[in-house]
Amino acid sequence: MIMSEILKNIETCRGEDVLAEVSALPQDPHFGSLVNEALDPLKQQALHQAGYDGYSEVIAQHKPYTFASAIVQMKSNLLLLLRALWQFPFGSGTLRSLSDDAAPRSLSDMWQHYITRLSGNETYGIPSRLDQLTDLPSAPLLVSDRKISGADTIDGISVARLISDATAAAAVTTMTDDNSGWTINNTRLHSLLSIFTGLQSLTINGDGNLALSTIENHTTLETLNMPEVTAASVSSAGSDSATGVAAPIRNLTALETLYAPKLADASWGGNGNQYSAVIAGCQSLKKAWLGKVTNTNYPGWGDTKWVIQYCEALEELHVAGVVTTNCLVRSGQNANLILLEFTEEQTNSANLAWWSPTNALDASLDTLVTDEDCHNNLEQFLKNFRTYIALRLATFASNGPTLTLSQAVYDAIKDESHLFVFDEGTMTIYAYLTNIKHWTVTK
Repeated sequence: MIMSEILKNIETCRGEDVLAEVSALPQDPHFGSLVNEALDPLKQQALHQAGYDGYSEVIAQHKPYTFASAIVQMKSNLLLLLRALWQFPFGSGTLRSLSDDAAPRSLSDMWQHYITRLSGNETYGIPSRLDQLTDLPSAPLLVSDRKISGADTIDGISVARLISDATAAAAVTTMTDDNSGWTINNTRLHSLLSIFTGLQSLTINGDGNLALSTIENHTTLETLNMPEVTAASVSSAGSDSATGVAAPIRNLTALETLYAPKLADASWGGNGNQYSAVIAGCQSLKKAWLGKVTNTNYPGWGDTKWVIQYCEALEELHVAGVVTTNCLVRSGQNANLILLEFTEEQTNSANLAWWSPTNALDASLDTLVTDEDCHNNLEQFLKNFRTYIALRLATFASNGPTLTLSQAVYDAIKDESHLFVFDEGTMTIYAYLTNIKHWTVTK
């Protein structure tokens, strides 16, 4: 790897000529010496000196001399050229620092990135393309068709292979859809989880209705994001059990977080059995975001229309609002639900009668405490109620809507020993709701 005599003069040397000669042999042992042993240490030294000006100081300390080897001579010329062309280190950030968001990235790093990607994968029968790698500028084109976007798949695997090979599909743990403005085909979404059995995180940005379909029976999915889904429906109700409840999202046994903040229109058909819901049988679910769920065709039992059933681990439920005919979480299945948030102003009557979180109301426990200024679960519960419910209710001049609570929650917010500071003064949450907001609070 010897530069021609005309290119040894740093003043007349063109960057593309140097890089072309160096990159012609990326596996040459001297290349590692050029970058790893010489350029990187000097870059690091410059970074730790006077920032931007540090480069000129370090360069002055390492001026080239006459060397016996043409390769060593080229190393010196190359160092000066690269410092002149790139006075900042390569990296993902914009700051001249060694922080994570601006980590230096050397030419060696860049070469290794593409060499690794183009090496192929013998296990999955993906051929190497290293023999096509001639120079660094052309490297991105060689890998442009190799990666399936949005999934942590084997680099170079085909869509057909990924769908048809159960082992390859099961190895995918993350799938993130970065497209927008498309409509979900609910049947194919249902099939997605049956194919990718090892998924842990799934983000779908398509909009529309999960009509007459279910996202169900998956054992590894921990996070499900559907930010644009607006509606869901199922065709029939089920039996009184975690696995029998009819729901568009059901039996995702590892699911911990569900984000569907626009899901508001839910309907059920079938035989009139009361055991239907939006979410059911997700025993690990801790946090959920939903819209203001309404029921256009819900054959529930009287006014008992649960939104969530058999999700006993639930700790946080964020909803745009509540309708009178709905019960958010079934009685006896919400012991840990310490945070219920109205993400939008609540203007109509709300039914929270089935919300009786025994663990969250227990002053002898601190298992659900998240704020440093709260000493037990009850204190945390009341603080959350004040912040995320009381302050989110619309204010009326008189005769406002009705907020229906369980006996336990009603007693907690009315207890005179639990006073809170509001703009209007210090009082119980109950007094604030009835005297300031002018809501009727019943149990």
